[in-house]
Amino acid sequence: MNAPAPIGFTNTGLPLTLLLAGAILLPRLYAGPATLSQARLAAAVALSAATLVLAGGVIFALVYVAGGVSLAGPFSADPTGMIGFFMGRSLGAALFWGPILVLVWFVRATGGERRKGQEIARRGRS
Repeated sequence: MNAPAPIGFTNTGLPLTLLLAGAILLPRLYAGPATLSQARLAAAVALSAATLVLAGGVIFALVYVAGGVSLAGPFSADPTGMIGFFMGRSLGAALFWGPILVLVWFVRATGGERRKGQEIARRGRS
């Protein structure tokens, strides 16, 4: 049995940094920079979460390959089990990027409501 690798930049820091960057940038990409629709923003956050879980699975599989682990045999023997294994690793990483995604959602939502209020005030003065 292989001993677990110690926590380092390439096997922990870099994947989490990429996922945190995605949690910050993807909602803006999916919803648009100035959306006022809360439904569109909620859909963008949900799509961002799904994208991050899938991307996390791929990133952690790449980390294993970069560490010298061959995944060809295990994937050919049990593809569903291996996908589940890497999705589990990705969902574990959601403990780090999930709160950031929720914070981004809150900030974007309050910014949209502020812009809506400013627009209503502008129309009221005219």
